[in-house]
Amino acid sequence: MHFEEIYEVSTPDVVAEDFGGEIVVLNLSNGRYFSLLGVSADIWRDLVAGHKPYSLVDCAAAVRAPLGEAVVALIASMVEEGLIRPLADSASRSMPSEAASAAVALRAGEDVPPMESFDDMAELILADPIHDVEEDIGWPVKREPAPTA
Repeated sequence: MHFEEIYEVSTPDVVAEDFGGEIVVLNLSNGRYFSLLGVSADIWRDLVAGHKPYSLVDCAAAVRAPLGEAVVALIASMVEEGLIRPLADSASRSMPSEAASAAVALRAGEDVPPMESFDDMAELILADPIHDVEEDIGWPVKREPAPTA
């Protein structure tokens, strides 16, 4: 994992939504979904907003060393699950100037809850034809049946 890089959501295979403080991340390529709460949700928001992982890890480690380790583990699991990836052109994007929301929560002494993963709906998600979209228009397209001989 590269802590100096800027990360982005691994679109189009991954989508995320904020449901009143809980970030739910869905990997459409394997049907698994993930729940991020509290500081973990803040870390997600900060990463996709352009904060580099090292700044979040440094902030957490300054509060308590185990917090830094927990942030490293969380970000590593996001990368391992294919939810985020290094931004291709991160050299042209500058780091946000505002303080990271996770940093504020970590300074307040909150712990880093683990990312929960679920695969109970994987078959349904993978079978859902709404995910068969036409890439240039981003809308579901009914596929023509294969010609019969």
